[in-house]
Amino acid sequence: MIVEPISLGQRGVVLATLVIGLVLSLMPMSLGMAAWRPDWQLLVLFYWLLALPHRVNIGVAFILGAIVDVLLGTTLGIHAAAYSLVAYPVVRHYQRLRHFSLLQQSSLIGVLVGLARAITFIIEHYLNNATLLSNYFWPVLSSAFVWPWLYLILRKIRHRFHIR
Repeated sequence: MIVEPISLGQRGVVLATLVIGLVLSLMPMSLGMAAWRPDWQLLVLFYWLLALPHRVNIGVAFILGAIVDVLLGTTLGIHAAAYSLVAYPVVRHYQRLRHFSLLQQSSLIGVLVGLARAITFIIEHYLNNATLLSNYFWPVLSSAFVWPWLYLILRKIRHRFHIR
């Protein structure tokens, strides 16, 4: 399979969506709403892993995770490791996952976000003696709920800018 080079403008669109995902993850919210905040950066990453697995790959997931570690002030490498681990099955099985319905994809995304949060907590617990709060996994539900709409929006953006 021949992969055509992606233009600088198309790379900028992909990068802009990843940055928007980071901004949405850092936006101030009330305490009640913040507990339900979807993992925006991870959802945007999952979309691009499914859409462009030869361009957005595990290396991009690692770098994005490292950026999240810096922005959140967590131990460097925790999110990078979690994002890399959950990105692998998406990249490995992207052809199969593309044919899932949005409901099936949403369920799988919920599982993967839950796995990423579990990995993050386990590492954080062993390194920094973190405690598990009752609302720690609520973003799994909101991420699964938001996925179909985010998928459709990002697909429209990808088609609008002819990103292949």
